[in-house]
Amino acid sequence: MINVYLTILNTDEDKIKFEEMYIKYKQMLFKLSFCILHNKEDAEDAVHQSFLTIANNFEKIKTMSCHEMESYIVIIIRNNSINTYNKNIERCTELDEEQLPIDIDFFEDINYENLVRTISGLSQIYKDVLLLHYVNDFSVKEISKMLDISIDNVRKRLERAKRLLKSELEKGE
Repeated sequence: MINVYLTILNTDEDKIKFEEMYIKYKQMLFKLSFCILHNKEDAEDAVHQSFLTIANNFEKIKTMSCHEMESYIVIIIRNNSINTYNKNIERCTELDEEQLPIDIDFFEDINYENLVRTISGLSQIYKDVLLLHYVNDFSVKEISKMLDISIDNVRKRLERAKRLLKSELEKGE
């Protein structure tokens, strides 16, 4: 199976790095996916989809630190597993709240430790998009492809995350 992923990559150096990463993380990804899906075949499909996503975005992630890469990989497998689960039960995940702009300047005057503590209290779907967008510097379009959700959904999650974050930080002051 690894040969499928390696054909996506351009250089021999990338192929070697990807193969090392594949060997290191494939078992962990399967375990994480199986915990969500409780089905071997679906977990294998989610792992496959995750490695395709990783291979397609390898140019950007190969420069990440080991910790950042592991976080990225965990986010990808978790989201692919959840998407598979939702497709299996035909659950609709469309968002319907009104779009409200949030002033990003509000966050510049916030104490860093307080901000990190507040972010850690957010729902995982909001932490993921914040991490991918603001920490790992992925575009909304790239996040959309990685998480297999619409661009509008990514934007909505970012808006909601900022709104929730602002609300929680205002409560704490």
